[in-house]
Amino acid sequence: MKKNSAGKKWAAAAAPRFNRQKKKLAPDVQAAVDKEVQAILENPLSGEPKKGPLRGVRVRKFTVGNQLYLLVYELDRKGRQAIMLAVGVHENFYRDLAGYR
Repeated sequence: MKKNSAGKKWAAAAAPRFNRQKKKLAPDVQAAVDKEVQAILENPLSGEPKKGPLRGVRVRKFTVGNQLYLLVYELDRKGRQAIMLAVGVHENFYRDLAGYR
């Protein structure tokens, strides 16, 4: 995990929506999600920042098989936490997330 100048590591937290969505995914996709979460903790700014109604969140895109998945998170810089908000396929993903936020 990446450390700042004070030596504190980034930690992961998950919103209830993220946990529900992840539980419904196939085991191989769940493993890929876990791998992406670790990559986020190593480099929290690796996700693409969003604009408009989703300002303040970042998105990491990854594929499993031929399917594209999106992992949305926001950073709590003061608490050094990456808060996982949602994971799923692209179809209607941003619309549903905007309604959730």
